[in-house]
Amino acid sequence: MTDLKFSDVEIGVCELRELKPINVILGRNGAGKSRLLRSIDKQLAGQEQYRVTYVTPERTGVFRRDGNVDTNMSGNPQWAAQVRRANQTSNSSFKAMSHLALRNAETAYLRKLQDVDARGKSFQTDCLGPINRMLSNVFIEQGGNDFVLRTMEGLKVEPDALSSGESETIALASEVMSFIMAVDPNKENVLLLDEPDVHQHPDLQARFGHYLLELLNSIPEAVRKRVFIYIATHSTALVCALAGSELVAVGTKEFSSNVVSFAPVSDNLKKVAPFFGHPLSLSLSNDPILILEGEDDERVWQQAARSSGGRIRVFPVLAQSVNQQSELELFCAKTLGTVYDNPKAYSLRDGDGVPGTLNAVGCVERFRLQCYAIENSLVTNECLAVLNITWAEFRELGMAWINDNPGHQNVVLLKDLLNAQDRLRNTKIKAVRQLIVGIAGSKKPWEVVVGQALASVTGKTFPPDDEFSLLSFLGDAAAVGLLQRGAPQA
Repeated sequence: MTDLKFSDVEIGVCELRELKPINVILGRNGAGKSRLLRSIDKQLAGQEQYRVTYVTPERTGVFRRDGNVDTNMSGNPQWAAQVRRANQTSNSSFKAMSHLALRNAETAYLRKLQDVDARGKSFQTDCLGPINRMLSNVFIEQGGNDFVLRTMEGLKVEPDALSSGESETIALASEVMSFIMAVDPNKENVLLLDEPDVHQHPDLQARFGHYLLELLNSIPEAVRKRVFIYIATHSTALVCALAGSELVAVGTKEFSSNVVSFAPVSDNLKKVAPFFGHPLSLSLSNDPILILEGEDDERVWQQAARSSGGRIRVFPVLAQSVNQQSELELFCAKTLGTVYDNPKAYSLRDGDGVPGTLNAVGCVERFRLQCYAIENSLVTNECLAVLNITWAEFRELGMAWINDNPGHQNVVLLKDLLNAQDRLRNTKIKAVRQLIVGIAGSKKPWEVVVGQALASVTGKTFPPDDEFSLLSFLGDAAAVGLLQRGAPQA
C-alpha cells in the first residue's frame, strides 16, 4: 500500500500518497489532523483486510489492572476500540486498557518462543527493556502475575504516583508493543497515534521516537511492508528523532485539503534535526552540544545529566554513524559561531581499540574514549559501586552463573571478561552488557548504571595508578571537559 484513498461523509474524499511504514502528519491547530486519523479508523476498521488500532489523545486513568476492563474485553473484544472511538475525556480507563495491552504483548511474546531456541531471551529484556530505556527515574518489571514499577533505587512505586510524563510513556509504549507483537502478516496493520507527545518532556518525546523505530526494525522486512503507522503531532522533538530513518515520511495536512502527500525526510533536515529537536531545552539552559556516536551513548549522557543535579551541563546530540559524527562536527564548527559569541561544543567517539587523541575542529573539542565503547565502563569500580558490588564479588557471581548456564551463547565472552587482566577494556563486550547488570543482581538498564556512575564522579580526581577508574576509561581530556573537574592528580 503506497497510497490510501477513501470517501468520508463528513470531510469528503481523503487521499494519502507515497506512504512509508511511519507517516508523520503535521499541520496547524484545526487543520484536521485528528479528524483525518479518526476517519481512517472509521473507514478501515470494518474491512477484513485491515487490522486497525487507534490511540486517542484522551489518555486518562491509571496504568494498573482493572477488573472491569478485563471483563468488558472478554465479553466483547471490540469494546476497547469502541470506547476509544468515542474519544470522551470522561473515560478514565485508557491506561487500564494499556495495562491489558502489555499483558497481551507478554502472552504473544511467550507464544512466539515456543517453537524457537529461547536461551538468553526473556520478556523482561526484550520487551520491557526498551520501555525502561525511555525512563529516567523509574522502571517496570515482571512481578508475579502483574507488572511492578520501581525507582532506580529499587523502591516500589504505585501507578498513581507516577508523573504524567512517565505514565504517558509507559501507556503509549505498551500500546505500540501490543500492536507490534500482534502484527498479522496477512493483513494491512494500521496504527493511528494521535498526539503521542501530550504531557511528555521533549526528551521523552525524542526517546519515544527512537522506541518506535526500534520496534519497527525488529519486524522482518517482508512483514514490515504491511505495517503503517500514522502520527499526528506538533512535536519537533519527535519529528527530529524519527528524521534519520528511511522508514519515515512527513506530510502536511492543510485546512482546505484532504490530500496529504508524504515525502522522505530531506538530507539537510537529517543533519540539522538534532540541533532543533529540543529547542526549549537549548534556549533555557544554553548547554554546550555533545555529539555522540550512537543511541547507547546518547541515553548514557542523558541519564548522567539528569542524575548529576546540574553538575553535568551538556546537550547530547545523536550521530547515526562515524561519518555523520564527522559531518556534525564540521557543521557545528561552521554554524555555532554565527549564533554564539563564544561557541563551544564537544564530540565523544568510541575507542574502538584505536589509541591516541583527537584534535579540535574549530570550536568543537573532540575526545576519544580510553576503552572500546561506553559499555566497557560497566566493569569500572564506580559502575560496580552503583550496582553495590565489587569486582571480586562480581567475578564470583559470574563464575556461578556460567556453571548454571553452560549452554548460553555468550559464555565464552563472559569467561574472557572475568579472566582478563584488563577487564577487556579494549574489546567489544556489547553482547554481555545487560547480562553484566543482571549477574550483579540489578534490573536497571545498563545505560542508567553508567549514567549514574558518571554523575557520581563529577568534580572528582582519580589516583593515577587506578586503571579501573571510570575516569580512566573516559580519559583525562574528556573527564576535564565533560565532567567539569580539575586536572588529574600528579
